[in-house]
Amino acid sequence: MGAKCCYTVDTMRETLRCLTPLFDVVRLVDPTDTAVVTLEEDGSLRREPYTCFHVWNRECRCFNCTSMQAAAGSCQRTKYEFIRENVFYVVSQPLTLFAGGEQLEVVMEIVSHVSNQLLLEPQEDGKNMLERLEEIQEKLYRDDLTRAFNRRYLNEFTFLHRGRDRLSSRIGLILLDLRQFKAVNDTLGHLAGDKMLSQVADVLQAHVRSQDSVIRFGGDEFVVILTDCGEDIVLRKIEELRTAVTAVVSADFGYAYTDHFTPDQACLSAMLDQADRRMYGEKRCQAEI
Repeated sequence: MGAKCCYTVDTMRETLRCLTPLFDVVRLVDPTDTAVVTLEEDGSLRREPYTCFHVWNRECRCFNCTSMQAAAGSCQRTKYEFIRENVFYVVSQPLTLFAGGEQLEVVMEIVSHVSNQLLLEPQEDGKNMLERLEEIQEKLYRDDLTRAFNRRYLNEFTFLHRGRDRLSSRIGLILLDLRQFKAVNDTLGHLAGDKMLSQVADVLQAHVRSQDSVIRFGGDEFVVILTDCGEDIVLRKIEELRTAVTAVVSADFGYAYTDHFTPDQACLSAMLDQADRRMYGEKRCQAEI
């Protein structure tokens, strides 16, 4: 790639043509709205919803199957076996694309399969590449303060794979906001506020299953994702978490549930919006008491 990383539509199309036969995935992504950008023959740009290439049973083909059994959900191999034998190396390169008289900042994603021998061979620090990749992923998806998962973990739908060999379409999303958190920061200081956030995260982690996820959504808001459950379980879990969190601080809760979740931003945004409206409805009721 050129030093300036600037491309016209024609030069980018030629670059993609050369790279595509060499790697498993080569594509352009607009980081502003996380859309996949495709160059059409007439020079126009087509935008499609971003789908993580690593989504189990959606994009990855099980190399030991003779058909797309993995995509159909009928492959009997576990997710752990699949990941250990089919790990991909990803390179992301920021670029500038000139199209239709406009300048568009994009990211080129290049994905390549990594062999087992390379993954399991010990490095200088005694750890193999698979162990180091797991450490990197842990840092990538963890909030530094609370050690809960972060917003990226939510937006990339990584919660769908946590502790599960098969994806579930039954998803419960619980949103909670701590009451009077700003007053704690203003009167006791930010260290006290940070300690409260960490305590709340610990309490939430202690009251969910290993397959579920606790996410620091931002500021004093947390999201809890429950997978493979019914709406009745979500409602009971809210009251369980409410009681547990009260030992640290009071909080307002909202939720959304669907039994046909699809890993796209529209579905996730709709659930977050519904949970947010229910949470602020609870806040208004508390204010009137």
